[in-house]
Amino acid sequence: MQKLYFILIGSVFILSILFAIIIWRQTIKFEKKALVAKKAKEEYLKQLMLEQEEEKRLAELRLQEELQQNLEQELLEENTTNPNT
Repeated sequence: MQKLYFILIGSVFILSILFAIIIWRQTIKFEKKALVAKKAKEEYLKQLMLEQEEEKRLAELRLQEELQQNLEQELLEENTTNPNT
């Protein structure tokens, strides 16, 4: 009876070690996948930030052009209404 008890304890111990190894290997795989996903996320955020900066720069350029056109039109209107000055 003692022999069966020791066999049971030994088999449970071996199964526990096997499960620990399986869990450890899965953890390593998960870490690799997480690292790849993190790098992809960082690259995406970097690209998104560059696109937003480009859009902001283009919007500022459009605003400057619009302001310059408005100023030129106002000056033109002033010159046409007051040709003597």
